[in-house]
Amino acid sequence: MVQNSEAQQPREAFLRSKSGRAWLLLLGLALLSSAAAGGALYRSNVHWFETNKLEETATALRLVDAMVANYTDVRADTMGDQAPVPAAFRAHAIERFNAARDGDHQLSMGWLGVPGREIASAPYEAATAQAISQAAATGQTTPRSEWLDFGRGMVFRTIAPSVASQQACVDCHNNHLAGRPAWQLGDIMGAFVIDVPAEGFLAQARRGALGATALLFLVFATLSGVILFLQHRRLEAESRAVASAEQAETDAEARRLAEAASGAKSRFLALMSHELRTPLNAILGFSEVISRQTMGPVSPRYADYAQDIHRSGQHLLTLITDILELARAESGRLSLSEEDTSLFEVVDPCVRLIAPRAQQQGVALSVALAKDVRLCADTTKLRQTVLNLLTNAVKFTPAGGRVEIRAKLHASGGLAIQVADTGIGIKLEDIPQAMLPFERLKAAEKIEGTGLGLPLAKMLTELHDGILELSSMPGSGTRVTIHLPPYRVLAEPESAAEAEPRRATS
Repeated sequence: MVQNSEAQQPREAFLRSKSGRAWLLLLGLALLSSAAAGGALYRSNVHWFETNKLEETATALRLVDAMVANYTDVRADTMGDQAPVPAAFRAHAIERFNAARDGDHQLSMGWLGVPGREIASAPYEAATAQAISQAAATGQTTPRSEWLDFGRGMVFRTIAPSVASQQACVDCHNNHLAGRPAWQLGDIMGAFVIDVPAEGFLAQARRGALGATALLFLVFATLSGVILFLQHRRLEAESRAVASAEQAETDAEARRLAEAASGAKSRFLALMSHELRTPLNAILGFSEVISRQTMGPVSPRYADYAQDIHRSGQHLLTLITDILELARAESGRLSLSEEDTSLFEVVDPCVRLIAPRAQQQGVALSVALAKDVRLCADTTKLRQTVLNLLTNAVKFTPAGGRVEIRAKLHASGGLAIQVADTGIGIKLEDIPQAMLPFERLKAAEKIEGTGLGLPLAKMLTELHDGILELSSMPGSGTRVTIHLPPYRVLAEPESAAEAEPRRATS
């Protein structure tokens, strides 16, 4: 059903378009043209029928006239008045003429006299009587044809005036006039009336005309519809192309503006980071001097205050550094300072920094690294990546939980550094949000943080052409793996032994 609906949409759009309305107009013109062509075909067939039947009628009349003339001469010379009159012989001649023809093509011929002066057969139809009377009055001998409907079907009637050409015929007719005006040679004494049945032919001609009309209309409609439909689709494609070009231009402009905004943001963050670092360094320095009582003793309360100020300053400095690194990464201005380093040099300082916090929170920390693995990497940035992952793992793992960091080589030669915890975990549908800067998940709202740890770790990993993979389940913890490509591994370890786990417990 969906496919049918989709297939109907272009057709419905076409019918509502300008091309569709033009096609409907063309359908009307095609219908009129087809009807006109069908009518012309019908009239052509009727004209052919009339011409053909007139020729047949003329032939029949000539044959009958010739035979009657010959019979009249023979009758007058040898048979005398006792022989049948020519009229009887004429009827017999018509029967012989029709004997070789089927029912649809037989002629019905009769000889009718002039109304009021006829001998035996008077016209039985007013139009025929009028035609014979008019021919007798004017002497017009040209045959006259017309279509008549007598209720049993259409007939094509031909009225051919009959001229008195032999004295024997004139004398015979004058014997039956009973006081009416006598006939003379050259008078029109009546007419041959020939009827040709035409109902079957006309019905067939009508069917042929209707069939031709339908066929022509179908051809016109199909051709015009296909042409206009293709034109409509072409115009639609051109419109879409123009719209796509405009959209592409709009998108390009939007990207340009976004890049400009991103650049402005990065410059602003860099400037603000620099401006904040100067007073922050003073705060950190003086708070450390006070807390250590380097310039002289202070009360225990002031010493505690100084330590709080120092810790807060360090947290603010870390946050500023992360923001600056993130801004540089987004603007593409963050580059690597690659060097030959070891996996231990990258991971061990991170573990040392995070161990006191893990111990303070009652979280067990364990490390398992392949020995003697050397890397080509930016030690500072890779170390920052690992530290961010460890910080998040400890932060979101409640007391009694466990955080593990492992590193092992892939079969392909690459390196996988994995940080796993037994913390609160992340819902599957929330993972994309967790990878966005400054996004805080609902489950972590009560835990201190800015939402920069994972996004920054991901960017720094990708800066090393690596992949950061995250898998998690609520209540079951989170596992984050950094996959470094094989070319980052300079030398494989000689031994597969792992370092002794380091634990920090409550």
